[in-house]
Amino acid sequence: MILPSDFLFRLAAGIITLFVILDPIGALPFFQAFTANLSSTQRRKLASRSVLIAMGLLLVFAYLGTLILSLLGIVISDFEIAGGLLVLIFALRDALSSEPLGASDTSHASKTSASKSLETLAVIPIATPLLAGPGSLTTVILLTRASYYGVIVATVAILVDCGLALAAFRATDRLNKWIGPSGLLIIGKVMDILMAAIAVSYLFEGIQGSIHALGY
Repeated sequence: MILPSDFLFRLAAGIITLFVILDPIGALPFFQAFTANLSSTQRRKLASRSVLIAMGLLLVFAYLGTLILSLLGIVISDFEIAGGLLVLIFALRDALSSEPLGASDTSHASKTSASKSLETLAVIPIATPLLAGPGSLTTVILLTRASYYGVIVATVAILVDCGLALAAFRATDRLNKWIGPSGLLIIGKVMDILMAAIAVSYLFEGIQGSIHALGY
């Protein structure tokens, strides 16, 4: 069965759009920093768990996001403001910290507490907000609602981009050898600034949407 060229174009556009927002390449320095004290086996396990959690969240928002927001009385602009604040706080904390968030917990914890730290890292901050953050969650809702894309394109985009994110996370050891810890640290701090800038853009978009909704 040959798919129509228009559908293939829409599919490619959806995958690229979500990939840019998901930004697994930009998340690599954070993942490397958070997992610096873990073994290769633990890192691979954490990568798989984080990506699966992120993929689950994205799929839930793709299929139920509009319903969830409407049931809670939340519009997209409200979601952008809240998500922007969350990402901004996270970016500022990491940028101003002399130690990556979660590193001390992982390095000084016992086996039991270390296990809990891994569970925590898998969910926050790697799965969300690094991967399934306000930008990507909002994007999948918009992709699903847009007549140009639709739920099929959004679903395929989520599966493909999460697969690419998993491959990138599992290649961190090789990237660490090529770039080095200092290089990844520099990239990480630069990404903090970019993440803060993205958060501010979400805030402005949310505020503009709220003002427009009020009729101003």
